[in-house]
Amino acid sequence: MRRSKLILGGGALRLDAPFRALLRPGRDVLPVYHPERAGWSVALRKLALFTGIVLLAIVYGFLVAILPPSLLVGAAAPLALLAMLVVWALPEARTAPTRALGRVYTTFVIVFIAWPNYLAVAVGGLPWISMRRLVGFVLTGILMICLSISKPFRQQMAEVLRTSPWLARLLISFFIIQFLATIFSVAPGDTIGRWVHITFTSTAACFATIWLFGPGGKSVPWFVNRLALVVFLLMVVGVFEARTQHVLWLGHIPSFLRIDDAVLQDLIQPHIRGGYRVVTTYTTPLAYGELLALTTPFILFRIVNAKTWPMRLMWAGFDAFILYSAVLSTARLSLVGFIAAHALFGLCWGIHRWRNARGDMIGISATMIYPALMVALMLAVLFVPAIHIRVLGGGAAQASTDARSAQFHMAVPVIARRPLLGYGLGQGGRAINWRTPDGTLTIDLGLVALCADVGVFGFLAWMGTLLLSVVSLFRAGLRDVASPFPAEFAIAISLAVLISTRLVLAQGDNDPLFVILFGLSLAMLYRARLRDRGDPVPGGMKTVGAGEH
Repeated sequence: MRRSKLILGGGALRLDAPFRALLRPGRDVLPVYHPERAGWSVALRKLALFTGIVLLAIVYGFLVAILPPSLLVGAAAPLALLAMLVVWALPEARTAPTRALGRVYTTFVIVFIAWPNYLAVAVGGLPWISMRRLVGFVLTGILMICLSISKPFRQQMAEVLRTSPWLARLLISFFIIQFLATIFSVAPGDTIGRWVHITFTSTAACFATIWLFGPGGKSVPWFVNRLALVVFLLMVVGVFEARTQHVLWLGHIPSFLRIDDAVLQDLIQPHIRGGYRVVTTYTTPLAYGELLALTTPFILFRIVNAKTWPMRLMWAGFDAFILYSAVLSTARLSLVGFIAAHALFGLCWGIHRWRNARGDMIGISATMIYPALMVALMLAVLFVPAIHIRVLGGGAAQASTDARSAQFHMAVPVIARRPLLGYGLGQGGRAINWRTPDGTLTIDLGLVALCADVGVFGFLAWMGTLLLSVVSLFRAGLRDVASPFPAEFAIAISLAVLISTRLVLAQGDNDPLFVILFGLSLAMLYRARLRDRGDPVPGGMKTVGAGEH
């Protein structure tokens, strides 16, 4: 309106109005006001801003055109910082979008397991967008918004972290060391992209888990039901895959989804070692077997805590299906994890019943007979050929055992050369440089690869988080007298199984599940502290809408 009045003065069109405004001199005003700039000064400032935007757009377009995808992360860093600044500057609100956080979190759990990570959306020359990274990006954004606009959300998150201060320090230290190892790596151009991927798909999932299952009111059965549903679908796919001898969607991939040619060629060649090895949505049977092993403790948790016998039988059948699927994968780590989960389950259940059911002979009998059962299990592993080969190796599996031994001896001097921060994310295997007979670079020892990637301090932070979580969860579970088999035991056993799988597997397909277990540990310890004090466990802060939890 002001511009209209300036141009249309006295009802007549004044064509010289823009020039008069441009030649308008500056005017002094009262001290409490800012002085009015001259017209030419305002015009030059606007022209400089417009020119800067155009030049920046030209530079970014040029970089996108000439840089390889691995270096586009650096070009996008200023835009990411600008987006973080915008999120940080958001005004405080009375509610946070926690309903959206819970829904996107559920979607992420389903996607990172059920969707093949090698299938990505390809859009006109841009870097491939994997579904895991896409949903993780949305999850990260919503989590950052919740932290930015809601003071109660920040206070509740801090309260959970203060409940287990040493565990929280170790976990946060690991994330910080990951970042430092990325910056000071031997190949920053490669490691920065890996770090961004891990941030979207693992770090954000960890902190979202801490709030959702702590103050947010989500329960472990809620998580187990969704995890079991996805794993069940994968196991059904695995049964049909074992019959067809290849992944079911091979040859049916739509044009808008791109697949790495190397991965495609690997999938075309069936994984065979004494028989076809099922992979489902993973690229190797070992990663699929690791998922089955980590899921087993939660199925045992549902068996013991089932309210009716039909439900208990259903979960027992699910447990048997996991064993059958582990056999189809022919992954020794899956069978070892399955056996370890059941062995630790029996020990935890017996000690818990002995401690909380006074006068009951079942608990003390199960605990006292446990050493004899372990001796019998060890003898079966050592002397029963079918069990020995599937657990310890031998025959066709002996070559992989020998390869892991050679990798370990090659890794020790390599780690000693850069012990503090390692070689950077994903660079440890290249530094060790162990190759298969056909020349393929590979690393199979997960803990060794972790130490080579992030250094000794990062390795100690990760292992410290894991071991302290197991001990703290076991102690908290013993104090729970209301549940036949506390959820803390299931998480602790799954973390213990994780140690056995990471000894022989370095593939990162299940990395989001690891940090989700760490987040569950902190959340359950927070709820256990409230339970021990007699305080009600909160159902979560007020959210947009009702009926969320």
